[in-house]
Amino acid sequence: MKVLNKLHDKRINALNVLIEISIKDYYKISQEIIKKNEFQRRRVKSSATVYSLLKSDLLQGCVIPPIVLALSKFKPESIETNDDDEILKQIREKQENLLILDGLQRTYTIRDLINELEESKSQKELNKVYDYKLRIEVYIGIDKLGILYRMLTLNTGQTPMSIRHQIEILYSDYLLEDLGEIKLITEAEDSKPTDFGQYKFKDIVEGFNSYLERDYLTIDRFDILDNIKSLEKLSKENQNSDLFRSYVTIYHSLAKMFRSKALDWEYKTEKNQQDNGAETFEEGNNKLSSQPFGKNVVQIFSKSQVMTGFGSAVGKLVDFELVSSLEEVEKLYVKINFSNVNEDLDDLIVKLDLIRQLAKKIGNDQRMFFHFFFRELFDKKGDAYLNIGSAIDEAYKSYERKTQ
Repeated sequence: MKVLNKLHDKRINALNVLIEISIKDYYKISQEIIKKNEFQRRRVKSSATVYSLLKSDLLQGCVIPPIVLALSKFKPESIETNDDDEILKQIREKQENLLILDGLQRTYTIRDLINELEESKSQKELNKVYDYKLRIEVYIGIDKLGILYRMLTLNTGQTPMSIRHQIEILYSDYLLEDLGEIKLITEAEDSKPTDFGQYKFKDIVEGFNSYLERDYLTIDRFDILDNIKSLEKLSKENQNSDLFRSYVTIYHSLAKMFRSKALDWEYKTEKNQQDNGAETFEEGNNKLSSQPFGKNVVQIFSKSQVMTGFGSAVGKLVDFELVSSLEEVEKLYVKINFSNVNEDLDDLIVKLDLIRQLAKKIGNDQRMFFHFFFRELFDKKGDAYLNIGSAIDEAYKSYERKTQ
């Protein structure tokens, strides 16, 4: 392994090092990367033919495009004076901290080829492939914003990791922090929240993004670069605070308050089969067109639509100076009128079912409704201030005015 070149990437303030490495050495490094780094994507299965061809090319000594890695745990003192040997030493010693920014599928293909040659006991072919050279670029001293930015620019037009997965990386430090009874579940874990206090990390991040952008609609690929700019600004303006942690804990506090006041509330339904084959779900005099939005408080507050509606609504209230901060909203929780909370939650489910029947894009319309609901609930100048039932009614009226 030897350093061929070093450049300073001024956009992300990191050192880009071009390295020549044997396939054998990269194979060893890749084992650590894939084994220990929880943010690597799952394997893409749809490109088997392309990667089968790549295996054939590798056997013939094909030179493939450089694989791009990131190493954030080592910060070189300067671009000009940093010693090449020290760079290579850090890469060897911190293999578990390396992240593949571009070339994950190529890495899997190299690993497949090596494993096949080992199983076939074709030592001559194996040694030949081991000795072939690769080029890798390593971004050293890169921060999370830089990682996300480079992932976006490198993966444009290719098979990218999902937007949510990219955003998870940006906020990944929070997965290692103690958030008390809150557990954040990553996309890589591929599981659903089952207990109170569990939230999908991607949903929490979307909710926080809605707070930053004051927009209940979810983030898309081309918004992320703008979002990075917002975050860079926020990181400078909020050096003594932690907005992400505040959003998570304050949202959870609201869910906890609803759960404690509603006790064992559950939306009870009975499924009926109609003559035309359609199913309805009935509770008392209310007939739903499908399964309820959530059967209990835990299910309701684990939905992304609620998180984004809450985030965007509170953001707007801050802009309009109706509340000063997320923390002020949390202080209002004890003043909410929970006297008819079970009936209010039943009504919430019915209203959401009506929206399902009217909506062109169900998820977006539900987000809109919750945006209006939380705006009404915490707007001290509104008629529904701190009254759940009134806030539901006013939110539904606002939804109708907006969509009809």
